[in-house]
Amino acid sequence: MLLCSPEARALPLSVASAARPARLDGLRIGLLDNTKAPVDRMMGYLAAALGERIAGVTTFSISKQHPSLPAEPEVLAALAANADVVINALGD
Repeated sequence: MLLCSPEARALPLSVASAARPARLDGLRIGLLDNTKAPVDRMMGYLAAALGERIAGVTTFSISKQHPSLPAEPEVLAALAANADVVINALGD
């Protein structure tokens, strides 16, 4: 008889945080919507506020297809091509 345990040991997380830019002036900011309500409205307000408060900033908005799954490869590629930094929105 072979017994198997469904338990696993947690692996140590070794991912470091990305470096933050010192300033946002002139940067392209990606806004990633996870499709939960009311994130779409919040992202609209955020884009407007960034445009009003930070010189030369532009925003690029895109949504994931499903809130519970990771962003699709084409979404990540679009963010990489169109944004210098990304704000990932979560909402409920």
